[in-house]
Amino acid sequence: MTTPVGKPETIGADRLAIAAGGVHFFPGKNLLLIGLGTCITLNFVNKYKEFLGGSISPGLEMRLKSLQYYTAKLPYTPARADVPLIGYDTDTNILSGVILGMAYELDGFIDAYNAKFDNFNVVLTGGDTQHLASHVKNRIFADPDLIFKGLYAISEINNA
Repeated sequence: MTTPVGKPETIGADRLAIAAGGVHFFPGKNLLLIGLGTCITLNFVNKYKEFLGGSISPGLEMRLKSLQYYTAKLPYTPARADVPLIGYDTDTNILSGVILGMAYELDGFIDAYNAKFDNFNVVLTGGDTQHLASHVKNRIFADPDLIFKGLYAISEINNA
């Protein structure tokens, strides 16, 4: 895999590991590899194994904690996967806004990448995959451990 971006030394090790895992398990495909951890990272690797970049936005916990921190009365609400569209109390209103809002954000990005690239796979990975995978409407693969599989793939190449 190559990284023809402006400053390759600034690419996070987590993003490189996710990209390596994607290239290993989906060779010859355009890939949108979405890391769902502290931040949401969208990592695009084209079918030529070039990591082209992507985007970074706040992750699930960051969003949930910011509502408590930046408002006078909203509580911290722990994440869960069973989220109603229409919240019926403060906690479910927060979860609907944050989790479904993130799912709609991901669907919007996936739609934009789908319009631009063919032979395309989307993989969700990371600790918050369990909370979001069922809410994303686009066709995806969900592999919470892709980062670890990518680290393994890197070690196999480095030790060959």
